[in-house]
Amino acid sequence: MTRLKSREVDRLAAEWAAKLESGPLRPDEQAALDGWLGADIRHFGAFAKARAVLAFTDRAKAFGPEFDPASFEPFMEKKSSTASWLSRRQFAVAGAIAASVGAMFVAIPPAWRALRTISYETRIGETRIVPLDDGSVVTLNTDSKIEVGYTEERRGIILLRGEALFDVAKNKLRPFIVDAGGATVRAIGTSFSVTLLPNHPIQVLVREGEVELKRPEVPGDVPLRLMANNKAVARQDEPVETIPMAKFEVIRELSWRVGRLTFEGDTLEAAAATFARYSKIRIEIDDPMLAKETVTGVFVSNDPIGFSKAVALSLGLRAEVSDDRVKLLR
Repeated sequence: MTRLKSREVDRLAAEWAAKLESGPLRPDEQAALDGWLGADIRHFGAFAKARAVLAFTDRAKAFGPEFDPASFEPFMEKKSSTASWLSRRQFAVAGAIAASVGAMFVAIPPAWRALRTISYETRIGETRIVPLDDGSVVTLNTDSKIEVGYTEERRGIILLRGEALFDVAKNKLRPFIVDAGGATVRAIGTSFSVTLLPNHPIQVLVREGEVELKRPEVPGDVPLRLMANNKAVARQDEPVETIPMAKFEVIRELSWRVGRLTFEGDTLEAAAATFARYSKIRIEIDDPMLAKETVTGVFVSNDPIGFSKAVALSLGLRAEVSDDRVKLLR
């Protein structure tokens, strides 16, 4: 694939953001977007920047039609660390605006970075894109929280809960390090996700590049080099399991970043547990045999009712919906 110039990357990122503005993408469009984002780490950064800029311009509308965003730039330079998050909403953006206003999100004095830790989090059912001041981008999944503490020597992230995808800007002299539940993941320039959920093993999925996984608190544990298209599953006091994955499987596991959940032969019980991460509405399945039925498809992550109705139609079931739950019955 020919490596695009930065201006062309910004233009295409703006076009994809505009498509999302008009509503959910068709399956072929979603596949094309996933492929484009996965082809070059710059693509995801430009896409995140375009949508982050629109979050800013959308908020600016509250000041009225006479408001000039350029006059707000000095304030953004001082406050960008707290303003540079993006909720999972669909925005459209012009490429020129993305290129010019996007610079606001990186104008943070180096001395200030070393003095403060900044936290970002999401609510249940929400995802958020966080552009960091070094050019890296973090995408937070539902009910997740990170703390960012950059110094001149290292770029430090603590994943306190949930799941996050890290698209890391290259800097060999300043490593990017994520700490999560006793595991440390070190990267220089790559794309990887880390998952930290209650009563589940820590998971690290590498989409691009290479990372090093360490568990300092596990006696005799050997650092593990993890390459692209591989997932590490780190259970407490057990050797780390490495699972090779096809590229389409990596894309499927990361479909949450565009508000989708993808199942491929998963049981209804497992699907219901996954939806519980994204919504307070619970899917109930009292019949143990029904719970073992499998499901395949792509669904909106925070819509357990829509999922249940689709499953009921497919399997000849009934879906009884109440305020806080949906029950699947034969």
